Amino acid sequence: MSSHPAADPGARRNGPPERHAYEQALAERGIRLPLPHRAGWSQARRRVESLWVPLRAPDGSYTGAVAADAAPTRSLPGYRHLRVERLGETLPRTVWRDAVAALAALARQEARVLLLSVEVFSRDPETRATLGALLTEAGFTRAAQPRNWGVTLALDLRPSEAELLASFSRSLRQRLTGIAKLPVAVRPVDDERFAPRLEELTRQAFQRTGGRYEARWDWAGVIALSRRSPDASRLVGLFRTDRDGTDALLGFAWGWWNGASASYFAGATTRPSDLQVPIAHALVWDLICWAKREGADWFDLGGVSAGTTGSADPVGGISDFKRQFSKETVEVAEDWTLEPRLVPARLAALLSAGAAWFSRVARG
Repeated sequence: MSSHPAADPGARRNGPPERHAYEQALAERGIRLPLPHRAGWSQARRRVESLWVPLRAPDGSYTGAVAADAAPTRSLPGYRHLRVERLGETLPRTVWRDAVAALAALARQEARVLLLSVEVFSRDPETRATLGALLTEAGFTRAAQPRNWGVTLALDLRPSEAELLASFSRSLRQRLTGIAKLPVAVRPVDDERFAPRLEELTRQAFQRTGGRYEARWDWAGVIALSRRSPDASRLVGLFRTDRDGTDALLGFAWGWWNGASASYFAGATTRPSDLQVPIAHALVWDLICWAKREGADWFDLGGVSAGTTGSADPVGGISDFKRQFSKETVEVAEDWTLEPRLVPARLAALLSAGAAWFSRVARG
């Protein structure tokens, strides 16, 4: 009999009690699944189903789990894309081959899957290389660009909070400590009434940077998920204490647990005309402290570009902001894709190319 772990046959769907029990059993063995692999993750996404495949040893013991988002495609109606986030940090090495095989089987067994995209996430080059080789063996190809980010700024969380604070520049320390003198408070966003405000702030942020906005997140679901899984999801806001109502929320930041690290994944702020306050600084610092309390080895500042403030890079100013917390640049992620049904995939590519051509013609 093989001593290697194996995937349970078939994918489970969404979050029945079995999935919660399995997740708890893994946690008791020291395996804390990344946020996108947790039960209830589908709450955070619009029109997305969460599929998961548990991994067990031959003796029936729990060894890990992998999960994929299933969402309708725009390019070919009736078909779906599968997406796996944050594969790499939490699975034991002995499970890697079986996890990759399980994902490839999932793409081929599930009906009408056009594409499976896997994000390999680890700052360890050997981990990324080994998983990349296994994915190649299974028929995957590496994508030219990751969907999230491939390069980021990393902050070592081994020092104490006081030591981390002392390592920052004087101006950053003043921004973090001086906020106590202002009529604002940092606290979790735990009321679904703020969901429309989160959407509004996000839309405004994309407009300022010229980015293409997509209503990707169900913010009421993100709030509920963060309330239920505070060890894996942290949604924190900066609120005015001199105002009531949802417009008291000046900005927010959302942190993800990755398995051994945590990431600043999304956030947005407004610019009040009657109050000068460094909104984003306090929010990122809150996520850093949360990540350290949860046992993360390091903190991922959510990607970085080579641009700077005033450059042609639309996010150069955001990258400069992140460099206030860390200047250590690391490669962290790669995307790999599998097309289990080549004919529909080629048709979808042709339709997408045609739509892009018509769009260019229409714009003149």
